[in-house]
Amino acid sequence: TKTEFDLLELLLANSGVVLSRGQIYEDIWGFDFESSSNSLDVYIGYLRRKTEEGNEARLIQTVRGVGYVLRPA
Repeated sequence: TKTEFDLLELLLANSGVVLSRGQIYEDIWGFDFESSSNSLDVYIGYLRRKTEEGNEARLIQTVRGVGYVLRPA
């Protein structure tokens, strides 16, 4: 989907940089969601299923309490 592509593009452009949830919401959706929203988690899950193999290290890593980072190649 367009949202998945935009999210992947944002992560690739900031590879190795931890992006906060708020920053991702602002860049992708144009506003900050309520902290209870799981929209970002759902889209990260979609990307992980499409880009990662079962026993490889995660390409998109969760930074607990902060956001996400794309593991540099």
